[in-house]
Amino acid sequence: MNERSTRLDRRTMAIYWAAVTLVVIIALSGAATLIYRDYDSRIDAAGQSAMNLANALAEHTTQIFVRLEAVSRAITEDRADPIVDQDMLSEVMRRRAAAEPAATAIAIIGIDGLVAASSSPAYPAGSDMSETSFFKTLSAAGGPASYIGQPYHTAVGTWDGWTMNYGHRIESDAGTFEGLVLIVVDGPFLYGFYNKLEEESGRVIGIVGTDGIIRASNVPEVIGRRLGPDEEPILRAGGGIVIAPSMRTGIERVFAYSSSAVAPMLAYVGVPTAPIYVAWRTASAIILAALAALFATLIALGIVLGKYVRNRASLMASTLDAARVHQEREFLEAILNTDGALVAVADPQGKRVVANPAFRAMIETGGGLDYALGGQLPDIVSKLPYQTNSTVTKADGERRELAWSVTAIREKDGAIKNLVAIGFDITERRAAELAIYQSGKMITLGEMATGIAHEINQPLATIMMALDTLRNRIKTGQAEPAFVDKSLQLLSDQLDRTAAIVSHMRIYGHRSSAAAQPIDPAGAVDGALVISQAQFADAGISLRKTYAAGRHMMLTDPTLIEQIVLNILVNARDAIIDNPASGPNQSDDWIEIGIAAEPDGKMVAITISDSGPGIPPALLERLFEPFFTTKPVGKGTGLGLALSAGMARDLGGRIEVRNTGSGAEFRILMPAAPQS
Repeated sequence: MNERSTRLDRRTMAIYWAAVTLVVIIALSGAATLIYRDYDSRIDAAGQSAMNLANALAEHTTQIFVRLEAVSRAITEDRADPIVDQDMLSEVMRRRAAAEPAATAIAIIGIDGLVAASSSPAYPAGSDMSETSFFKTLSAAGGPASYIGQPYHTAVGTWDGWTMNYGHRIESDAGTFEGLVLIVVDGPFLYGFYNKLEEESGRVIGIVGTDGIIRASNVPEVIGRRLGPDEEPILRAGGGIVIAPSMRTGIERVFAYSSSAVAPMLAYVGVPTAPIYVAWRTASAIILAALAALFATLIALGIVLGKYVRNRASLMASTLDAARVHQEREFLEAILNTDGALVAVADPQGKRVVANPAFRAMIETGGGLDYALGGQLPDIVSKLPYQTNSTVTKADGERRELAWSVTAIREKDGAIKNLVAIGFDITERRAAELAIYQSGKMITLGEMATGIAHEINQPLATIMMALDTLRNRIKTGQAEPAFVDKSLQLLSDQLDRTAAIVSHMRIYGHRSSAAAQPIDPAGAVDGALVISQAQFADAGISLRKTYAAGRHMMLTDPTLIEQIVLNILVNARDAIIDNPASGPNQSDDWIEIGIAAEPDGKMVAITISDSGPGIPPALLERLFEPFFTTKPVGKGTGLGLALSAGMARDLGGRIEVRNTGSGAEFRILMPAAPQS
């Protein structure tokens, strides 16, 4: 049954992926065809729109030159069959020029290139025009019937702009050249039309001759310039549509060219392709996005289906995991919405930029990060990412302990742009930790109860013996003053010893605030030895003190550091008692205590080494785990070193341990106190 189900599942997945492959091929082909056709459609639409306008412009140009052709033929007839004297021919041309809006001036040039008659002082009778381009073109054997010269700039009356000349060849009945009619095209009539059509939305229009010279345009800067090689095939073909860069700006445009019916001219209209491409890319992006969504959906469905058919139980587990993740996400969002975390963003100088309500409610003074974190900003920045604890006092006098984590937002060059501080109120958790530490001290005192009782019993026994001796001497009358004074001094010394032990036990038993302060670590070591020193002597363990008071200062809590030292000393004692020194000299058991600053000066270490058996290498990593102990059942809780490590960490320090070859060595490292 399982094999059949597996085969069916495999067949189902194979069919599914084959169908997906077919759908992908069809979708890709359809999308490619649609995108390609959309591109062609948009370009064709732009070209057709431009061609419609170009046809209108070509028709306008045709009408102008038809009128100029009609005027030139009328002037030719006036010359060939004058109805007035030849002296009046110039007056006739002035009247015809005045009656024709497309013409400004008219002149007749003879076969010799001299002006025979003219309506404008610009071409006085007798002027030699034989070297002009239009005379040479029209007078050449087999020359064209008409010629349109290149545009030139002129200022006539109120017009200051472009114009051009139109020439018409005069022939005899035999077809020989007998002169030409020169007409100066009216600038405002022709160019004023294009000047009114501004470069709207990047559109350019104009007239270009078949020689490639632009005669008119709504962009005056290009008049008189020659088109590029991309347009030459269009000019030779007499019109069409081409995509080419604009000669002035280099902007790519769709150009439509339409030829005039009577003049060797083409009207052109160019529209920019950029908006077309943008619209096409947008439409294509939508198609591709839809295609990608389809593919992603098919792949996602295939993956989900594959997971389902491979392992239905796994699918259910995934569903449960997804629900759990969703619940956890909602839970975290609920925590953030309740402002459980203190969040603040500051500038590199520590000045607060923005803070959430929880931060503002806790840090009511409006201080910067250095105030909230209880440290100097340069020191914080030098240790990023930075973690610390701080205590703040609210306006109502309530003290709260906060745990902070500080990170940096940096520029591309690595410079700090902002500092981000995230804090949590750990007052209750800290109180619980201190209660655990206090319990640890009580456990330690309980473990040492027998030794402490013995420590107190010794001076009490001495006191009782001294009192009995003194009482007997008094009864027998042998109590000399010197003996009485010596006995009283002995009683006082033993009472002081007992009082010191009891007093230090009371101090050691007090609850710690875990507030770091500058202390002499030698005092903490001496305090631990007050309680435990006699036990080492009774066990035959010698104490080697290689430290001296006043040489080093560390920043820590005096009660907690004493508890850490005492825990490690007790462990060293037990290790030696369980494995005493062997050989001829049984007094080789020792514990050595030293205090020294680290080479960088940032930490101070209390070193406790012993002559015990050391710690098995396999157990070194587990030494600080809660409830882990190598002692027999009933002789250890497994909390001493775990609590010690937690205390050291909370105070900004750490505990290191290693085997020395002659025993074990513990190093308690705490921050060095600033030099005053």
